[in-house]
Amino acid sequence: MYDLVVLGGGSAGFAAAIKASELGARVVIVNAGLPPGGTCVNVGCVPTKFLVKAAEALRWAQAYFPEANLKPSLRRLLAEAAETSAMLRKEKYVDLLDYYGIEYIEGRGVLAGPGRVMVEGRGVLEGKRVVVATGSRPAVPNIKGLGEVGYYTNQRLFDLGEPSSVAFVGGGAVAVELAQALNRLGVKTAIVARGRLLKYEEEMASQFVEEVLKEEGVEVVRDEAVAVRRADGGVEVETRAGRRLRAEALFVAAGRVPNSEAAGGLLELNSDGSIRVNKRLETSMPGVYAAGDVAGGVWLRGGRYAENAAARQGTIAAVNALGGHEEYNPAAVPRVVFTDPPVASVGISEDEMIASGIGCRCAAVPIDVVAAAWASKRTSGFIKINTYPETWRVSMKGGKIAGAVVAAPHAEELIHVFAIAVKLGLRIGDLAELVPAFPSFGEALRAAALAFEKDVSKLSCCAG
Repeated sequence: MYDLVVLGGGSAGFAAAIKASELGARVVIVNAGLPPGGTCVNVGCVPTKFLVKAAEALRWAQAYFPEANLKPSLRRLLAEAAETSAMLRKEKYVDLLDYYGIEYIEGRGVLAGPGRVMVEGRGVLEGKRVVVATGSRPAVPNIKGLGEVGYYTNQRLFDLGEPSSVAFVGGGAVAVELAQALNRLGVKTAIVARGRLLKYEEEMASQFVEEVLKEEGVEVVRDEAVAVRRADGGVEVETRAGRRLRAEALFVAAGRVPNSEAAGGLLELNSDGSIRVNKRLETSMPGVYAAGDVAGGVWLRGGRYAENAAARQGTIAAVNALGGHEEYNPAAVPRVVFTDPPVASVGISEDEMIASGIGCRCAAVPIDVVAAAWASKRTSGFIKINTYPETWRVSMKGGKIAGAVVAAPHAEELIHVFAIAVKLGLRIGDLAELVPAFPSFGEALRAAALAFEKDVSKLSCCAG
């Protein structure tokens, strides 16, 4: 009898297993499909960001040293990305099994009842508690001819080879990140998306990313792909408006589908197929918890999945499964799209605040108000802060910070200051009193706070 049976070997599953082991529990992970580490390490965050960073380095090398005549090899970069994923898979997942004394079973597991998991080829495992953390997989849209032409998803990223052109279907993070990166690496790219890019981010950020992509030569088509067919050794994508785009390869990045089949039809699901959970990550079955991509009901912005959130959920699920009383709060969990510049956000968006009737007192500043932007020749971007309007009337330190968007160099790092601000209930005055390093992009955090009261473009360096 195990204290905890964990279904799934990704970030949520491993976080749950490690925390349970630390608490003295006997734990087993049952995993099938992707190797230990799940999507992020094997075919998601790690290899895609490897390409993003390589493409970014190439772009700046070409800008500063055009005489170098650098010629990237996508095939070689994909091989190096695969090696990096393999190294992290071993060091951050496989090696930890022995370190924490966690048993690992390779096989498809399905919930068979409270404390019971049926493992293919192994029979029934029994545990006092179960955490379902089976992740998600790429969604496959209903597009005529898609099954016949052959296409790539993030799970087939390493098979991409060296195409001359790639058409992406979908306008989310995977599509925009890879379209920009491949374009910089010499691959002609196009994105076909039904609506605006990055639909879960604020429209200001969405428009910014679209403009950046177009300026770099990525074709962005706001239309729905309705059919695909083979053409001239590649593929042709037809849109609802009759537009036809041709490319050597087709990449489908149209969202994710929760792997909720592991629930065995025994748990209550949400309309999107995810397992319904409460803030304690409890499912509809006593003693069974769910965490990560497969769990729903506690996400912000229509189901944005991320490894940091999944791991945190896994930890909380394990604590509660073993008798704790923790709740998951997504409000202070940052989200990042790794374009260049990246887009990062945290907390509540302006649209959400207005739709809920709260209203929003907001301010934004361009990133070029700080010297660091000019010193690094990276002057494109902005920082926007959202505050609760009513809180301005009750404090000398200004309004309480509800959320923020950073679309600027180093946004993936800068957003953590706003995550702390949201978590701790900080106010605009708290950021305005910051004394950041000079020259640094961190100065823009303070400038964004000062922008609620003054024109920051009229300040000298570090002043205010």
